[in-house]
Amino acid sequence: MESTAITALFDGVAARVHASVTPMRTLAVTSTLRAEGTTTVALGMALSLAAYDSTTAVLLIDANWLHPSLTKQAGRSDAIGLAEVLRDGISLDRAVVRTARRGLSFLPAGQAGTESPPLGRLASVLEEAHQAFARVVIDLSPVMIAPSLVVPWANSVDQTYLVLRRAATPVALIRRAMAEVGAERAPQLILNRTRDRAGDWGPFRVG
Repeated sequence: MESTAITALFDGVAARVHASVTPMRTLAVTSTLRAEGTTTVALGMALSLAAYDSTTAVLLIDANWLHPSLTKQAGRSDAIGLAEVLRDGISLDRAVVRTARRGLSFLPAGQAGTESPPLGRLASVLEEAHQAFARVVIDLSPVMIAPSLVVPWANSVDQTYLVLRRAATPVALIRRAMAEVGAERAPQLILNRTRDRAGDWGPFRVG
């Protein structure tokens, strides 16, 4: 396995995902509030999963329509993406783009508009993703700000991660966020010590 400074912090997570007895194909990353490092963790996790096994195809999805940082950094703000896949029935292969990282593809947020796209097709979209990718990592909005954009994903994926900013996230809000996310599957906690910037993990380029 190739190890880099970008993926080193998430190698342990990747190893646990690969070694899990229960299926761990879809992983969603959320937080309690804004600026807790969700995007950084989602990108780092996707990079590590792709690097862990060169034969593993990984899809990173920007589902944070409130603040689509990954989409902006990838220069895909005007491109079709998740919103069109869910709302208009566009196939994934029309919206997914390859990144400069081997084994990692990206689905931009798309044009959400004034109303968030419906999540009624979420299960079928994830099933379509499973046909082409071994792992799917989703960057979500903060659960306490937009639970309607988080809970359906949390109930549809194999594992949800709740990112906590070190010495900053109020305990009472963490408990409320866990109650929201953990209706069916309990989230795992990740303590983030970095800034909430995907750029901290190096250039995120798409082909």
